Amino acid sequence: MQPQRNLGAVAWMVGAAAAFSLLVICVRELSASLPTPEILFFRCLFTMVLLVPWAVRAGRDGLRIRRPWPNLLRGVSTFAAMMMWFHAIGIVPLADAVAIQSAYPLFTILLAMLLFAERPGIRRWLATLAGFAGVLVIVRPGFAAVGLPTAMLLGAALCYAVSNICVKAMADTESPTRMVFTVNALLLAFSAAPTALMWVTPSLDALPWIALLAGSGFAAHMCLTRALATGEAGAVMPFDFLRLPFAALGGLMLYGEVPDVWTVAGGILVFASATYIAMREARPGR
Repeated sequence: MQPQRNLGAVAWMVGAAAAFSLLVICVRELSASLPTPEILFFRCLFTMVLLVPWAVRAGRDGLRIRRPWPNLLRGVSTFAAMMMWFHAIGIVPLADAVAIQSAYPLFTILLAMLLFAERPGIRRWLATLAGFAGVLVIVRPGFAAVGLPTAMLLGAALCYAVSNICVKAMADTESPTRMVFTVNALLLAFSAAPTALMWVTPSLDALPWIALLAGSGFAAHMCLTRALATGEAGAVMPFDFLRLPFAALGGLMLYGEVPDVWTVAGGILVFASATYIAMREARPGR
């Protein structure tokens, strides 16, 4: 039955890539009229509403945080990542934003080696170096001006990696659902103050995009979770590459953005390296 399960999982992964691309487009649309903290606030508010039934069932014991400092660090790093990521989406071409942000698994590998004394083999080293080469191809330091938006995208990728490392450190004591609830509660709290200070009442035209932002974010998370839960990582991870062409297509159709050859080539290197590592680590016995 595994081929059938993998086929269904691939469908979930394609849905996750499509939903993620729609989320990026929603952020771009809303960034023209709403401050970045407010966009993040609406995103987290909807997620918390969806998690309320779980919180009620879990009760006080289910919500008790056993590792407060790693949870706090994850909340801070995720907040920084999403603030930089959302802000940059409103400025740079969508394909560039998706391609550069996708380097966060590579940063995660490096941090895991430094903090957990992981010792990858030569093949994973070469794949990681190829991924970073892909980032350099996109950014082209020395040949193209590396502006603040590009630096923010790289910073977002690094902060997402820190968040991933926190999840790894808490995996033995915190349940996945409690970690999702905790990080979203922290994001909602962190974004509330700047949202109040910079509040802009959304126009009627913005309301459909806010609804799509919430729905696409939730759909992307659920589709990704189902894909990895029902299929083999090595079978479904290559389809995560569809994020780049989906985002590039959206940028072309809506904003007339044509990705250059450097973005395409670098994006392929980044996704190929991350996919190879995921497929290799998913093999039995690893």
